[in-house]
Amino acid sequence: MAIVLLHQLKQFQRSVKTSTLDWKPIKSVSGNLSLLEQQAKSPKLRAFFLGLMLAMPIISFWLGCWQVKRLKWKTDLIAKCENALAQPSMDDLPAVLDPSVIPDFEYRKFKVKGHFDYDNEMFLGPRIKDGVAGYLVVTPFVRSSGGKPILIERGWIHKDMVIPERRKTGYLSHLAMPQGEIEIEALFRIMPTRSSIQFEHEMGSRVFHFPDVPAMAEQSGSLPIYCQMIYDLRDHIEWKKEKKDDNTSKKKSSILGLLVHSKDQNVTDDDAFIAKLAEQDETLQFQEFEFIKEGVPIAATPKIKLNNNHMQYLVTWFGVSFASTILLLYNVWKTRQFSSADKIIAAKRQGKI
Repeated sequence: MAIVLLHQLKQFQRSVKTSTLDWKPIKSVSGNLSLLEQQAKSPKLRAFFLGLMLAMPIISFWLGCWQVKRLKWKTDLIAKCENALAQPSMDDLPAVLDPSVIPDFEYRKFKVKGHFDYDNEMFLGPRIKDGVAGYLVVTPFVRSSGGKPILIERGWIHKDMVIPERRKTGYLSHLAMPQGEIEIEALFRIMPTRSSIQFEHEMGSRVFHFPDVPAMAEQSGSLPIYCQMIYDLRDHIEWKKEKKDDNTSKKKSSILGLLVHSKDQNVTDDDAFIAKLAEQDETLQFQEFEFIKEGVPIAATPKIKLNNNHMQYLVTWFGVSFASTILLLYNVWKTRQFSSADKIIAAKRQGKI
């Protein structure tokens, strides 16, 4: 009896049908559902990073090759400037100068005769030297051979010596503000151009905060050719223009003067003898503190001011290209190794990655 009831109960259970009208269809998804939904929300971001990973090795490799060319260009430029600086000074400059060819003669030394135009003297700065504020003196130089004046950066002076009257007196006045025709030695320089973020110079002002060569030339009526005098602490007796009578010459003669006449008949006094010896003996030259006190411009030491960091840039870009290539290959290998999110999660749980 019990067996018959059990058999009837099973038949009843099988005959029960449940309505499926309210059910939503279920689709199986391969992978982690939450991860796939998150990835689906940002397809553009994924495409951007994928494109960046593909482009980075190529772009960085191209930049490395470009830096190879830049390294060769900068090395040749430095060699050219060093060769020009090592050349002996040109004896004179032609009356007609073309500013467009001056870049080919940068750092080339020359000698020229003429006189300074102090009425159009300009000051560049302020500039700090050994913790002291001052200015670079830029003065037009009128050449004896003719032609328009050129801009000469004479050197650095203390800020208190900007007033010309303070430099006209003193035992070094012939060096601070030489009068009449003199011969100077300088070298050509190419100054950087003014950028858009720098203020334009106010015409009429003698103070320049930036070496704006075109503005300096326009204000002083000179050629846009910028030159720097060479560092020199020697005395230039030939720049002295005062006339000496026979009594003065006799008064200056001494035992040192007798030694002078015995060695060189062209030298006539002690100062000239010392100046002549100072060409070989630096201990007989003036000191910088004397120049600062008397307002004599201290010129710059001639040296090549060109930085060559292209080797560092080259190594950096090739290193980035190599590292990004390794990262891209690893990502491709990782994608092929774990093609779905479920496999990645399973691998993480197993400690494989």
